[in-house]
Amino acid sequence: MSPSPKDLDDGSCSVPNLDLMGASDANFEESLLRKRNTTTVYGHESDSVTPKSGNKKLEILYEGYFYDVTEFIKRHPGGNIIQLYENGEDATIPIQQFHYRSLKTVLARMKGLPKRPATVEEIGLDPETKTRHDELTKDFLALSAELQAEGLMDPNPRRFLVRILQSLIMFVLGLAMSYCLGHRSFLWRGLSVILMTLAGGQYLWLGHEGGHNSFTGIPKIDRIVQIFSFGFVFGLSASSWNSTHSEHHAMPQHETKDADLKTLPLLAFNKRVVRDPKEASKFWIVYQVSVLFKNPYTITCSSLSHSFNVFDSQHVLFILCDTLIVTLAWKCNHHLRFVIKNKCWFDLFCMLCHYSLVPLLGFVDWMLITWLGSIYVLGNLVLSHTHLPVVEDGKKLHWAEYAFYHTTNIRSSWWVDWWTGHLNYQIEHHLFPTMPEYKNKLCRDKVKAFAKRHGLPYNLCTYWEAVKSAYFNLEHVANELRHL
Repeated sequence: MSPSPKDLDDGSCSVPNLDLMGASDANFEESLLRKRNTTTVYGHESDSVTPKSGNKKLEILYEGYFYDVTEFIKRHPGGNIIQLYENGEDATIPIQQFHYRSLKTVLARMKGLPKRPATVEEIGLDPETKTRHDELTKDFLALSAELQAEGLMDPNPRRFLVRILQSLIMFVLGLAMSYCLGHRSFLWRGLSVILMTLAGGQYLWLGHEGGHNSFTGIPKIDRIVQIFSFGFVFGLSASSWNSTHSEHHAMPQHETKDADLKTLPLLAFNKRVVRDPKEASKFWIVYQVSVLFKNPYTITCSSLSHSFNVFDSQHVLFILCDTLIVTLAWKCNHHLRFVIKNKCWFDLFCMLCHYSLVPLLGFVDWMLITWLGSIYVLGNLVLSHTHLPVVEDGKKLHWAEYAFYHTTNIRSSWWVDWWTGHLNYQIEHHLFPTMPEYKNKLCRDKVKAFAKRHGLPYNLCTYWEAVKSAYFNLEHVANELRHL
């Protein structure tokens, strides 16, 4: 019998302290005075030159060896994630976890790559940190093997089918309600919008899990489900999403490498993502609010513009318009360009089919569903990490340290599990991304014991505490940027 959510979530809640996040940082203030080069480096750079490309040799560290990926990176199915492991950062556990269901194939391919032993100097860790990382790796691999032996990594196709049918029923019912009864009253239209919004959000959670190949364990089937869930229901590209979501999983809250923090010029989740002081005055929101509050035909607004600080608005406008702007930008620009450039034709087909819903629902209802769905999905995704401290550029953390220091869990209950698509267990999800997400809570006690053995925090809070932390973090960051 599985433990109940109450049994799993014993103990006091732990909410990140925003005061700590706002502590003065002399190095940060100094770094803002110079513009940094944000060009990404591919893997570990060696001084030697490859004869084929004429460029510097690019290598990644796996189990004590540097593998030459200079040519392989061009055809790597996972996209640019290899770029993140520069300067000797250990890619051993990330490779094993990202490729859990195809590790034998991956290792077979790696055997064909040139390799050489890595030196301590190239890895670049001081003896104390190296020892700690080695201990974490040894214990993590033991924990991973234990969870595999218990069957917690095994997918459950039956449960996957139930979730698909549940979301499909809501989607079809909402669509039928709008088409058949929507013209009769606003009540039916409102119910249709709610059902379609919830169905769209649940399909996004399904697509997210499909991207981690944890539905059936058969990558091709999971991939098809993901592309359909993202494309037809929400009008987004699963392939484009995967290309950036993998970066987030590799290094959550890294100030230059986590794709989820690359939200400029729309908003900033942390002051450190502003690489140049001038960027603080180039937010898109600045121009939008400036136009709104400097309208010469509106005396009241014009007078308010002298006292209204535009940065203070990002925590308010995040829900009201930022989520919608992000979704529309993905649909109409970023994801569309990605699928065309990379010839992801099934993604494109599903995305185009999505717009067949517009004449059935009506443009107003379709836009309303898109807006509410954006709030539902993005509003939940920011709860797990955006309000936590960022990892300084150049600092090397262990895979486990990223998960424990830079993600947080939300206390489980039946409605939180359903509402968040079981993504409320972010620590476990980041440690074992290919584990079926509903099983994350089943390994919580073992993960918590792992954290205790190594002196790592286990962040846990209620849903509403997470909402408040994320909301006030946006306001907190806005106040900091105002003084730059």
